Amino acid sequence: ADYLLEMNPAETDTLVNLMLGGYFAGGRIWTLHSRFRYFDPERRRSGMPEDVGALVEKLGADSATLNLVNVNPVEPRTVIVQAGGYGEHTFESVTTDGQTTAIGGPHLKVRLEPGCGTRLVFRMARYKNQPTLAYPWDQTR
Repeated sequence: ADYLLEMNPAETDTLVNLMLGGYFAGGRIWTLHSRFRYFDPERRRSGMPEDVGALVEKLGADSATLNLVNVNPVEPRTVIVQAGGYGEHTFESVTTDGQTTAIGGPHLKVRLEPGCGTRLVFRMARYKNQPTLAYPWDQTR
């Protein structure tokens, strides 16, 4: 059924570039190569939580800068940011508001207060982990 995607007028490649810092490789079978993937821990599903937006600002050989925003004016939101489309990268550290925190793993849980956002600058070790399709809450790393 994937061949029908060529005929679909909806264009998702730009969203993959801007939100995930990635691209799809391949012809008719796509493999996601990206710096980020997102999970909604409250709904226990992949993807962004409702009212949360992401923009990849900058990519480097061992770094990536990500902006996250909660546009809901009343409710806080939590998002899990994964290093790579399949958890194949590792976040070494993150810097936000001038404060650097060590991570040492493929996931970071971020709580965004109502109407707030943050700029996250990650130091990364790319292709360090075995790729997986498991959800963050199902992994034992």
